[in-house]
Amino acid sequence: MNIFISFLRLFVFEQEEKLEIEAQNKGLISNLFNFFVFLIVFIEGVYSLLLEKTIFAVPLLFFSLAFAFHFLYLGRRYQSQAIRNTMLTFVLLVMIFFIVFGCNSGLSIVWVALFPSYVLFIYGKHVGTVISLTFFGFILLALFVFLPYVPYSATYTLEQNILFSIFYFVVFLLAYSINHVSSEIILYKERNMLDSKNVSKTQEELISKLSHQIRTPLSNITGIIDILEKTNLSEEQRDYINTIHASSNNLVSVVNSIVAVSKTTFNQAPEEEISFNIYATLNNTIKLFQDNQGKKKFNISLSADIPSVIIGNSIKSKQIFLNLLNSIIKYGKEELTTITIEVSRKESMPGYANLKFRIISNTDIPLQKDDLARRDSHSSDIIHLNTAKYVSLLDLGMTQKLIEMDGNSITISSDSMNTTIEFTASYKESTKSQSVASIREVLKPVKEVHKVKVDLQNANILLVEDNFSNQQIIILYIKNEVMKIDVAFNGKEALDKFGKAKYDLILMDVQMPIMDGFKATQKIRELEKSTGTHTPIIAVTANAFPEDKERCLASGMDDYISKPFQPEDLINKIKKHLSS
Repeated sequence: MNIFISFLRLFVFEQEEKLEIEAQNKGLISNLFNFFVFLIVFIEGVYSLLLEKTIFAVPLLFFSLAFAFHFLYLGRRYQSQAIRNTMLTFVLLVMIFFIVFGCNSGLSIVWVALFPSYVLFIYGKHVGTVISLTFFGFILLALFVFLPYVPYSATYTLEQNILFSIFYFVVFLLAYSINHVSSEIILYKERNMLDSKNVSKTQEELISKLSHQIRTPLSNITGIIDILEKTNLSEEQRDYINTIHASSNNLVSVVNSIVAVSKTTFNQAPEEEISFNIYATLNNTIKLFQDNQGKKKFNISLSADIPSVIIGNSIKSKQIFLNLLNSIIKYGKEELTTITIEVSRKESMPGYANLKFRIISNTDIPLQKDDLARRDSHSSDIIHLNTAKYVSLLDLGMTQKLIEMDGNSITISSDSMNTTIEFTASYKESTKSQSVASIREVLKPVKEVHKVKVDLQNANILLVEDNFSNQQIIILYIKNEVMKIDVAFNGKEALDKFGKAKYDLILMDVQMPIMDGFKATQKIRELEKSTGTHTPIIAVTANAFPEDKERCLASGMDDYISKPFQPEDLINKIKKHLSS
């Protein structure tokens, strides 16, 4: 068995990019089939040459050279549709040659019967079935109608023709059954894996929400304790304060431990980026929802500039679509549900593919009556508000997090006829993709930003925080160090203030109504491009997961501090960015 495994490894070529298991298996089968067909054709050609039957030997040896070239030089590129079609063409020509002229070993029936197994595995159940049955029709016409009139053709008896046809069809049915069962097993395992990942993500989301809810009041408590410790207290009062402070610090440690344990439990496996085909990913996800009654109809439309191969997290992409489609079908009221998935490409940097997905369903998912009058509004704030309501109604909180954790966005709208979900996703473009442009624009160098050092006492700071209590606590932290502090209650108000006054530093909360901290930061950075300036932005948030910090920095923020924190830590960060 070890010798056989070592033999199989000869047909698995190393790839520049990591591939899905399904793609790897197709590559292995394709290369194995290629190699065995080469051996068959080469042996038949040599045997014909020894028998001095040149009319058979020459074409067979030519085909054997073609298969050898395909195996040695093109076997590493089996993902390319053009390479697979070239291989199919050579296989068809060889099989037709065997049918028409036969072969000297008398095994033409056996060799031709291999064809359905190959096309069903490489091209899939539907396309493979069409190709196999079409070729079967050609075989029947050739055997029973045309062969008697072809010069030098093989001669078969009626019994041989019938046995050959039955044998081919039985092999096709067997190959189809094996392919169908294996596809169902893969889909079943994939759904179980996605469901398991969904459960883990839901638990992680719950831990994150609880952590946020605990950290915010805990930060206020520790802040007030720090301020009280600096006032005139009696010994008895100071002892009480120290006890409260020690207990608060213990509670902070407990919250930090919960977050650390949850991350260890839920994210042990890193999210790998692999090469995959977005159409195949969508098609496999749709298969999970198709039923025998035909009550669900799906349409997929991809624009012509979508790369054939992209690099990213295919599991997360499947998870997002699984959740969205499941929610739409679950809340649908129509007897017949029609879902259309449109994929288009947005403008992106060279080497990257930013895709926009649009899911349209003939399902109306209404909001409450007081929201119906304004759900068709095109105002960005109303759209954002309605999206939040639909996310809650459809239980898509975790899905929204999966989409937004990479800096992308989702919007949901519904009218009396349809429900539309739009979201974006970012991928890398594979070098093997057939739609990669040959010429890329040269990126313009980023202009260097010159900053002026500012003394903390003279700094003008903007605090962006929607909670009034949190505002007061942070102001108490820094009011003795900073003379000028301005306050905004959300990102939109912060943008308005930023456009009217000059701030030396911004303390930015993340979760806020109307416009969150991420969007506000991105807008500020866009405004600064025209002026060549840069205002330091520090995220002050109760979100404490490692990816929360990464997302803050990715959105354009300069630093991050998680609640609860010591006042000195915040002041030191402010000093650092004002003097750098």
